[in-house]
Amino acid sequence: MESTQPLIQYTTVSESVYLWIKNAIIQGDFKPGEHIAQETLTKKLGVSRTPVRDAIKRLEAEGLLITKPHCGAVVFKLSRERLTEIYDIRILMEQYCAARTCILASDENINALETINLRMLNFSNTSREFMQLDRQFHSLICTLSGCDDTVEILEGLWNKCDSFKSIYYSLEGRINDTLAEHSRIIQGLRNRDIDMTKQAISDHLKDVVDYVGRHVNFG
Repeated sequence: MESTQPLIQYTTVSESVYLWIKNAIIQGDFKPGEHIAQETLTKKLGVSRTPVRDAIKRLEAEGLLITKPHCGAVVFKLSRERLTEIYDIRILMEQYCAARTCILASDENINALETINLRMLNFSNTSREFMQLDRQFHSLICTLSGCDDTVEILEGLWNKCDSFKSIYYSLEGRINDTLAEHSRIIQGLRNRDIDMTKQAISDHLKDVVDYVGRHVNFG
């Protein structure tokens, strides 16, 4: 006989539902292209429709679910090839911008980057705010370069990275590593050391590829 005990029993209900669905996607319990039925989840998790609906909207915003006409939310296809391609291009473009930022940024600009990094300490790694601040950090580095066309292209890449970043930041220990890696980038900028800054950016972004590649069931 199936247990009637709800599977969700910790933190807030909305956060727990979000994490449960997200982990099911990462672990491959929900397959790429599979339809996510809200009604089925409410019964399985023993919760009301509202937290399930909120979780699905949040996962759609992160790119792990997509909405299709007449179908609703379906699981996005994550692939190792897509992960590698997007981040390889992103590394090259962010390094290009950062090299110019090393020369052009004022001390106040660099202090602003440090402020963003410190603010990230106030949020959990799975929160919207944490991911938004990480996006602001990278966006500011590139914007300070004055390379507007490159930043415009990067905006599209950053959007494509959201699903992978969402997974990355759900893994244990990612907050401390991210903040430390950001600090190395900031130090490179303070030193006006282009090679150090470019290496720090490469190490930081390759860390995402490495961890996601090892923890995601790509099928």
